[in-house]
Amino acid sequence: MKTTNSLLRRTAALALAAVLALGSQAFAYNGAALDAVLAGADAPDADLSGADLSGADLTGLDLKHADLSGASLLGARLEKADLTGADLSGTNLKRAVFAEAVLDGAKLAGADGPYAFFGKASLNKADLSGANFYRADFRGAKLQGVWGRGGRFQEASFDQADLSGGTYSFANFSYTWMYQADLSGTTLDSVNLYATDGRQLKAPGADFTSATLSNADLTGADLTGAVMQNAVLTRTNLKGARLEDVQWGTAFLRGARF
Repeated sequence: MKTTNSLLRRTAALALAAVLALGSQAFAYNGAALDAVLAGADAPDADLSGADLSGADLTGLDLKHADLSGASLLGARLEKADLTGADLSGTNLKRAVFAEAVLDGAKLAGADGPYAFFGKASLNKADLSGANFYRADFRGAKLQGVWGRGGRFQEASFDQADLSGGTYSFANFSYTWMYQADLSGTTLDSVNLYATDGRQLKAPGADFTSATLSNADLTGADLTGAVMQNAVLTRTNLKGARLEDVQWGTAFLRGARF
């Protein structure tokens, strides 16, 4: 019996050690790469997963295909940095600055980026699914073909941004600013666009199936050929909007203004 108990305790201890080792290696960033980046050196393909880069100045650095998953970029500066194909999934991006940065094809799934700044940045074909960008600033940014399913963008600014051809099913865009934004051919089924400022929005061929657009301002918007099946447009302002060939289906239009 003593031998059996001893073996059991030893096995349990080894199992616990293995679990702890795996946990410590989950974000085993390269220390040399971290030092280099903090010193202002380019680090394409670097492993910086889980690294603490809070407040770091990474302006203009080449970080193409770098692994920054689970890292902290809290308040970091990445203006004009090249993060093409980089992995920022689950990364802390709160108040980080990505002005004019390139994040084409980057993975930002599950990232936490409230108040982040992406003014005139390029995020074409990036993955923003499940990410939190509350009050983030995407003015003038390029987000063509983005995968943003389930993303949270409440009160964010997309004025004059290009979101064409993207997919944002079940995302939350309530109270956002989308003045002259481009949503051409974008999939927005079951999306929350409550009280969005979409004046002069360009959304020909966009799919708003089951979306909520109540109290939204779509004055002068181009909705040519858009799909509004089961959409809710209660008290939506559609004055001056282009509505040729819109597929209204069973859209709820009570109180909408034309």
